[in-house]
Amino acid sequence: MNAKQTASLAVEEARVEQVTYALTDITDDLVATFVRQQSINGTIENALRKILVQKAAVAELENQKNGREDERDEIFNDQQRLRENMKSLRGSAEERKLLERYTEQLNAQETRLAVLHKEMQDIETQRDKAQAAPDRMMQELSFDVKM
Repeated sequence: MNAKQTASLAVEEARVEQVTYALTDITDDLVATFVRQQSINGTIENALRKILVQKAAVAELENQKNGREDERDEIFNDQQRLRENMKSLRGSAEERKLLERYTEQLNAQETRLAVLHKEMQDIETQRDKAQAAPDRMMQELSFDVKM
């Protein structure tokens, strides 16, 4: 090249970028994005999908527990209503029959509450065991991703 001549030079710029994802927040969509961008290989994809399956199992158990808690709360509210109704009864023959009916309802609800309590304890135990699997899988997972 001679002096005072114009020339074009191709310059490649590169920079190191780091993106951090919390495995606890990983979703199917995010894994699909990684695969589409070819940011992860099949081994990592499989590991992440296994974690997602375990997280879904934990979420299902949590939903079951929440359903039991909702039912328990409904029973509690209904029992309060029944007790208030029982307080207002005076003692006539018809009211005694109603009182017996309310008492039977309360007994049935107490039995159901005992069952719900046991089911919630069992679900919590299952959930804790199920949660250990994705926790362990996430701790064991290690990889570098190319962008």
